[in-house]
Amino acid sequence: MSGPAVKSKLASFLGKYKIIIAFFVLALVISLMTPNFLSWRNIINIFRQSSIIGIMAIGSTFVIIGGGFDISVGSLLALTAAMAVGLQSSMHWFLAVVVVLLVGAAFGAANGFLSSKIHIPPIIATLGTMTIIRGIVYMYTGGYPLYVDSEGFAFIGNGYVGPIPFPIILLLVLVALGQFVLVKTKFGRYSCAIGGNKEAARLSGIKVDLYVTLTFVVGGLMAAMSGIVYASRLLSVTPLAGQGYELDAIASAVIGGTSVSGGEGSVVRTLIGALLLTMITNAFNLIGIDLYVQYVFKGLVILAAVGFDSFYKARG
Repeated sequence: MSGPAVKSKLASFLGKYKIIIAFFVLALVISLMTPNFLSWRNIINIFRQSSIIGIMAIGSTFVIIGGGFDISVGSLLALTAAMAVGLQSSMHWFLAVVVVLLVGAAFGAANGFLSSKIHIPPIIATLGTMTIIRGIVYMYTGGYPLYVDSEGFAFIGNGYVGPIPFPIILLLVLVALGQFVLVKTKFGRYSCAIGGNKEAARLSGIKVDLYVTLTFVVGGLMAAMSGIVYASRLLSVTPLAGQGYELDAIASAVIGGTSVSGGEGSVVRTLIGALLLTMITNAFNLIGIDLYVQYVFKGLVILAAVGFDSFYKARG
């Protein structure tokens, strides 16, 4: 095999599996620096810490693949978490969860409508709804924390199935479901087609506005689910809940190989991206590195991920 062919195959391999390679290399380096890193207890802790952002990032993956951006999901987490707790005073906790999921889907549909029908750029549309939703959170809570008093609801965030925390099982089930929808269903294929070339998708007969809106609905549903896990995990909700979570969710998707220009991505790799971010934070805490340095390092990781994506796309 000639030199250029080898280089081409190597570049293709690195482009496809870079996140998996980075994950295992980083895990190896950290394990050499901190012996407790690969302990069963710490691995479970990393997965559990990743569950809230990981669930939210599933929705962000669909939105970005469809050519959009949703920065309202952090505020939506706060609203749905607050409602999941507050509604339990007037209904069973399970019914409250169902209502909250519908609220998340409704706000997702509103974002999709603003983006696809009103033609407001997605980042601007969701910036507006982010501010509106955060205001509603303060109105709903009165600016005070809300507390969970239902054992059934608390199980979602704190329960175990055997030795595995329930949030981890929920995360893995949703990742598997999300990957199946993305790869095996018409919705997933159409979302990729729209993100890759919206006009070509429209000319081929795809109902672009409908499927763009549906990607935002998925984003809203996953934000609501992450809000439910958040509230049940911490057993309380404050009006400040979820601030900055939307950036971590988007970063998880981008680090996992979801193209910022749309049309390409994987829910499984998004999970690895979320685990990678959590692993960095976990390792730095074990080593004792300052929080401010962690922010800088996370930013560099995100820039590197986007840089790789842009570089390989530019090379064709």
